[in-house]
Amino acid sequence: MGKSPLRLLIVEDEAAHAAAIQRAFEADGAETQIEVVRTLQEFRRCSADHPPDLALLDLNLPDGRAVEVMTNPPEAGPFPIMVMTSYGNEQVAVEAIKTGALDYVVKSAEAFVMMPRTVERALREWKLLIERRETVAAQKQLIARLEEALSKVKTLSGLLPICSACKKIRDDQGYWSQVEGYIQKHTDARFTHSYCPECSQKYLSKLEGDYPDTQ
Repeated sequence: MGKSPLRLLIVEDEAAHAAAIQRAFEADGAETQIEVVRTLQEFRRCSADHPPDLALLDLNLPDGRAVEVMTNPPEAGPFPIMVMTSYGNEQVAVEAIKTGALDYVVKSAEAFVMMPRTVERALREWKLLIERRETVAAQKQLIARLEEALSKVKTLSGLLPICSACKKIRDDQGYWSQVEGYIQKHTDARFTHSYCPECSQKYLSKLEGDYPDTQ
């Protein structure tokens, strides 16, 4: 199957600027589906109905500013957003990036011509951000599982005084207790009791000795 065409949503109230961007993509030859709207209201409707691969928003629109629809960090949003403005200054750029723009473009004839390359670069950056987000999420899940597992595990370490004859263990207070009682107190382990084959045979032999066959 071939690669799906790029879905680009342009939010621009200057028809000439939107047309210049469309011509740049047509000249580039890449298969692109471009939709142009003029307002934030139309952007919200179109992006909800058909989320684009990337949205290109003019900073100032008739019904508001692009920063109103952005998410910070940008990878927390459903798709990347690039901001365009006619006024290139550091303050505007900082505002756009801080509010969640993936990139910032100052409008010019050259910038419009280079838009396919700019979008391509932005999409590569977006892919890296998504991969990093997924890696971090997976790491957090792994850490949570490990912490949960560790919270359920208690370990015994060091030297344990144990009686050579009865196998009782001496605790820190100097009291002697059965091995299973000591382990249950200091770990999450629990015991069930049965006979091993050797002890089972001894027990049966003892029963036969105590109750010999009288027949």
